[in-house]
Order: sequence, then C-alpha cells, then structure tokens
Amino acid sequence: MDRQILWDQIRSMAGWVADNSLILAQVFAALITAFATIALWRVTRVLAVETATLAKMTAQPFVVCWLESSAADPIALNLTLRNTGNATAFDIKMEVTPGLPKKPGIDGSPPEDGTKTEFKTSLLPPGQMLSILGTMGPQVHDTQFDAVVSWSTYPGAADRQTLKYTFQAKDGFRGGFHSKGVHQIAQELEKIRKQLPSR
Repeated sequence: MDRQILWDQIRSMAGWVADNSLILAQVFAALITAFATIALWRVTRVLAVETATLAKMTAQPFVVCWLESSAADPIALNLTLRNTGNATAFDIKMEVTPGLPKKPGIDGSPPEDGTKTEFKTSLLPPGQMLSILGTMGPQVHDTQFDAVVSWSTYPGAADRQTLKYTFQAKDGFRGGFHSKGVHQIAQELEKIRKQLPSR
C-alpha cells in the first residue's frame, strides 16, 4: 500500500512537472542568465580597473641618463638626460657618482671616487633629451657610474618618482661608427679652401 501511494505521488509530481515544464525552463534560464550577468559584471569591472591603471601608467614620464657617443668627436661622450616616457617630467634632479672629469681632453684624469656630477632642470618634454656634459671616452671607458634620477609629474609636486641604477660608459660608446660633426666638416672645408689657389 505504501508503495502504491509513493508511485501515485511520483506520477502526480511528474504530471505537474510536465504541465509546468515551460515555466520551469524559463525559471532555470533566468537563473543561468542572472549568474552569467553577475560573472560578466565582475569581469568587466576588473578589466575597467586594469585599463584605467594601464592608461595612467602609459601617460607617465620616465627619465634616464647615460653616456652616449657624441656627434662632435668619434671618441667623445655626452652625459645625456632623456625622457623616454609619454608625459612631460618636471623638477628633474640627476646625480651621477663618481662625477665626470672636470678637465676634458684625452690626457685628462679619470673620474675620482667620492665626486658627483649633479644637474637640475625644470622640465623635459616626452621624447626629448638634454646633453649635459661632455667627456672623452678614454677617461671614463672602464668606469661604472651610479645614477639617481628623480622627477615629478606636476611642477612643485611633493610626490616624486626616483630611479637608481648603474651604467658603464662603454654601454653608449660607438667610437667612430657615426658621421663627423658639423665643426669637423667645417674645419676640413677650411683646409681645402686654404689649399686651393686663390683667384
């Protein structure tokens, strides 16, 4: 008897499910849609936060300094400050240790420990560079320099970005592999002019 009652209940429930199958399918689809909407909202929110962070980071200045070959002379090097970022850098301070030699020239003395080369400038637009100081390659070729460069994203801002790193002069030295400087060409033209007979 109990078995018969159980079968009757199962049949009546199956009949109810069959009669309301469309409604149940709609409820089930609504639940799945709700869960999918919540998941999509969370993913979209994460992507929006990451996109905002990426946009903020790509619109930042990034200032570095190093020694690179000079166009003036094949063995000369310029201490160069460059903004490789995508925004203008303000209130830039640079310090290089040991300092570059005070006496330029091939026979000048190498850098002394404990000295510093310091430079400050108010702004540096993106993609721009400043040649700060020149030196001859043989004076500094094997020297390792410690650089500290700091800048802010707004004039007078208290929040500053600071970059500390080391570099060697030979990293940017291309001795003789570039064209002559303008003054060297002018000197050679002067020599040729003097050698030509006067008319």
